[in-house]
Amino acid sequence: MSLPFPTFSASIVVLACLAPQAAFATCDVAPVYFSGSHAEVEGTLTVTAGSSCGFGVNGIPGALSEVKISQAPRVGRAGVQNLRPFYVAKAGYKGPDEFAYVYIGTDQYGGPMNVVIRRKVTVIP
Repeated sequence: MSLPFPTFSASIVVLACLAPQAAFATCDVAPVYFSGSHAEVEGTLTVTAGSSCGFGVNGIPGALSEVKISQAPRVGRAGVQNLRPFYVAKAGYKGPDEFAYVYIGTDQYGGPMNVVIRRKVTVIP
């Protein structure tokens, strides 16, 4: 007797980037949506000058093996710690910035996953 397993046609993934509760006053990260295991998407980020913003990962079907910065910001600083990307806004700066990071791993079917997220940053005083 075989058990029925759910089948997936096109999965839409919600990547919710969450900042710690205390940081919401200085960091507002919009969730990004993508389908498939190879995608390039864009999202926004608003952060107070001189503060930082870290992103959690929610809803990616599969397993992450690496997260890396694929485009450095022009003004602020970006990095990765424990598979979590973060952005640090330059103190005293007000204006736009941009950076990108990539999630690398294995999708829920065992195939390669490569998702690039480009963040349009607005630094506020």
